[in-house]
Amino acid sequence: MLTISLRKFRKLKRAPILFFRDYLLKRHPLVLNHNNIINATEGIIVSALQNSIASFKPAFKIDVVYTWVDANDSAWLQKKRLHSNADISYALYATEESRFSNHNELYYSLLSIEKNIPWVNRIFIVTDNQKPLIPDSLKDRVVLVDHSEIIPQQYLPTFNSHVVEAYLHKIKGLSEHFIYFNDDFFVAQKNNPEHFFKSNGIASLFVSNKSTSYSPGEERTTATLSACQNCNDIFESNFAVRFDNTLTHTYVPLIKSVFEESASMFQHEIAAFSKNKFRAKNDLNVATFLVPYHQYILGKSAPNLDICFYFNIRSPASGSFYRALINGKKDNNLPHSFCANDFSSNEFNHDGYSERLNEFLSSFFIS
Repeated sequence: MLTISLRKFRKLKRAPILFFRDYLLKRHPLVLNHNNIINATEGIIVSALQNSIASFKPAFKIDVVYTWVDANDSAWLQKKRLHSNADISYALYATEESRFSNHNELYYSLLSIEKNIPWVNRIFIVTDNQKPLIPDSLKDRVVLVDHSEIIPQQYLPTFNSHVVEAYLHKIKGLSEHFIYFNDDFFVAQKNNPEHFFKSNGIASLFVSNKSTSYSPGEERTTATLSACQNCNDIFESNFAVRFDNTLTHTYVPLIKSVFEESASMFQHEIAAFSKNKFRAKNDLNVATFLVPYHQYILGKSAPNLDICFYFNIRSPASGSFYRALINGKKDNNLPHSFCANDFSSNEFNHDGYSERLNEFLSSFFIS
């Protein structure tokens, strides 16, 4: 005991900053994800998970689907302004610029697929008559899908991602098993097919430790949270069950036949919010809550762990996540994925955030 105390004293005298940092981290471990996984233990857990399910590799094809928009497109901007209506009560942050900004995330997200899940079949990118920058090495596997190909004409144009996501099952040629990506989702390290789907077709349900509950009248209730509650109301009415866990804010494994069943079973509820040009309080998050939990109800998905770093690129805290990911790459201690989210343009004044994001992504996936 005396030896340990002397060692701590010497450390305090020699490097007081490190001493207090380590002291605080032991008392309050750093957590950079929504799964309560302590920082610097991710690599051990990911490796253990991979080893435990290695014999359950699926033999079927798995596609990837993205939704993407480029707010730098002048024609799209003009259309958005035309359909914006200040008299309509949209959901919190529904129309603000950060929801639509393009920082070239999709290009690097595609690189993350090429680097870390190269076994995927086709990659569908759902757009509003726009063409993203695609890595040359992936162009033969990428298929662009216009909104008009999958969304009923009476709901177009739409600037509501919940509406776009509700019709992904209509993509022509989409495989039975697919993984849904936002353009700011990145595969951080090599992940095998069985992380997403088991050999018997069961999909992974990547649940977080965040609750879907909120206090009535809560001022900062987001469209995502209210959409979860709306989905839970449907589940309660039809199956007498509610789910308190949101999904981890990362890619979502989906089964097309269940998606089609959900779309048919809840067609009236989906039609009711599909007219919302921007996110509204009666939305459903079909692809990221309704279908995944419907899969679970039907016995076609099971809870699984995806360790995902989630951060706001406009926040000063983003630098800590960049450093953690770069260091994790060096130390072979990475999460499964990360989400570099652009959120609330009015909350932070952080000049140069887009440039810093691109510097990091280039360093992480190319350098």
